[in-house]
Amino acid sequence: MKKRNFLSGTRHMKWVALFVLAFTAAVVPSQKIRAAAGTTFEVKVDSGYLALRSGKAFDRSNEIGQLNTGDLVEITDRKDSTYWYAYSPKLDKAGYVDKNYLQVAENSAASNDSWTVKVKSGYLALRNTAAYNDTNEIGRLNTGDTVLVKDSSDSTYWYVYSPKLDKSGYVDNRYIYNSGLWTVKVEKGYLALRNKPAYNDSNEIGQLNTGDNVQVKDTSDDNYWYVYSPQLDKTGYVDKNYLTGGPEVTYPTMTVQVDKGFLALRSAKAFDKNNEIGQLNTGDTVEIIEKEDKTYWYVYVPKLGKEGYVDKNYLK
Repeated sequence: MKKRNFLSGTRHMKWVALFVLAFTAAVVPSQKIRAAAGTTFEVKVDSGYLALRSGKAFDRSNEIGQLNTGDLVEITDRKDSTYWYAYSPKLDKAGYVDKNYLQVAENSAASNDSWTVKVKSGYLALRNTAAYNDTNEIGRLNTGDTVLVKDSSDSTYWYVYSPKLDKSGYVDNRYIYNSGLWTVKVEKGYLALRNKPAYNDSNEIGQLNTGDNVQVKDTSDDNYWYVYSPQLDKTGYVDKNYLTGGPEVTYPTMTVQVDKGFLALRSAKAFDKNNEIGQLNTGDTVEIIEKEDKTYWYVYVPKLGKEGYVDKNYLK
């Protein structure tokens, strides 16, 4: 019986150890993974340090680290009105910090995206939380004021920095616009503006035609982007596959040069009469979209209003 109890105890200890390891892995996720999903902020204190805490409270007993002016943190949770959850690469720790001592880092990937305020009347409120509430206003923005978008992950309230107010906060993204426009391009019919990111006859709230412009608000969905249509004065979802251009898309232009005949625009990367979808002559221009293939590059032809493949050896 003793031997049996000993073996049972040994197995029990092994299972306990395995459970502890599994539990630790479950409740302590990789801090670097957590950090990758956040927005970079920089610590700014007039004197002393900013405490990294294990709880949402000012308490000496919950300090787990000290951050100085210039230190960077990745914010992954901003639900609390005062204490935000952050990861510190310097300390390799995650915890809570007082948001009042943070400013968006200038080298953050989310920074330097300038948008302009546009309201029909009144003002656009700058808020300290991502919600409509009379008590959370920290500033007022008027038509023509500019803001730098720092985080556009929320569908309605974006986190911005206002140079005019020298403050960061949340604004309703329906009232800010950037200069980069995307253009609708459909071969026939129209592009539906929808109130949901799905193809459904019942969710159409507007119709967009080739040449109409939209401002893209959210590109997180693989197929349906959230946009604002100045023409319809509405926001909604559209199939991104029917949008061209945009503030971040610029294609180099090249010119066709053939000794005789024409350069074929093709639907596939192959020399085949069956895949010809257009003819290009010397002097015609194309926009290079993709050039990974050794011979056939994917281009857009303004003259034809078509995309396809051409033999790169006839481009200059």
